Amino acid sequence: MCPFFGHPSPPAPCPCPLRQAWGSLDALVGRLRAAYEENGGKPESNPFGAPAVRLYLREVRDLQSKARGVSYEKKKRKKPQQDRRHPPLPPAAT
Repeated sequence: MCPFFGHPSPPAPCPCPLRQAWGSLDALVGRLRAAYEENGGKPESNPFGAPAVRLYLREVRDLQSKARGVSYEKKKRKKPQQDRRHPPLPPAAT
């Protein structure tokens, strides 16, 4: 909780972070991107899909993950394992 919560005239600037959570920002940008295209905007000219926006989101995600100790890295997919208990049978001789 903010140390100045409820004080109409705080003695100093609020020390609370001014950034939204990365997930909230990512969802908002996604909705803005979709709304732009739904209203006739072309995907190539969508300002919410600009490289600067993606870079900013990535920076916020990285900073917040370091501050919280949470990893947002994509998990690698595991390859399906074959049944190793029984080796394949040799072809039948005729």
